[in-house]
Amino acid sequence: MTTTFEPKLNSQLAIGLLLTRLSIGLVFLMWALDKVLVPEHAIKVFAGFYGLNISSGFSILLGALQIVFVLAFIVGYKKNITYLSVLVLHGISTLISFPKYLEPMSNLLFFAAWPMLAACYLLYVLKDYDRFTLGSEKTTLSSASV
Repeated sequence: MTTTFEPKLNSQLAIGLLLTRLSIGLVFLMWALDKVLVPEHAIKVFAGFYGLNISSGFSILLGALQIVFVLAFIVGYKKNITYLSVLVLHGISTLISFPKYLEPMSNLLFFAAWPMLAACYLLYVLKDYDRFTLGSEKTTLSSASV
C-alpha cells in the first residue's frame, strides 16, 4: 500500500530525522572524546559498569575508533549498519545501567537514556526517509510502501 503525503511533511520528516541523528551523534561523540581526552574516566566507567579493566592506551584507541564510527553515523554513511549499531550500543548501555534506575532520585540523569534509546529506534526504523545523508536516495513518504 502506498500512501501519499504532502511535500511539507516529507520535508519536516527529513529535517526531524537529521536533527535526531545530529543530536544522537553529539552524545556519542562526547562519549568518544571522553575516552581520548580523559581516559581515567573511561577506565572507571568500564570497571564500574562493565566489570572490565582497561588501560589508558586502550581507552584512547577505543575512543579514536569510536570517533571514526560516530562521524560515519553523523553523515549517514551506511545507514543500515551505523544506525543499527548505534541502537544496539545505546540499548546495551541503557540496560547495563539498570541498577541506577532503582535509585531514581540519586540518578535522575540516567533516565535521559530512555528517550534517546527511543530516538535511536525511531531513526533506525525511519532510516529510508533520512534524506540528508551521504549518498542518500531521496525517499519520500509518497514513494515508500507504508
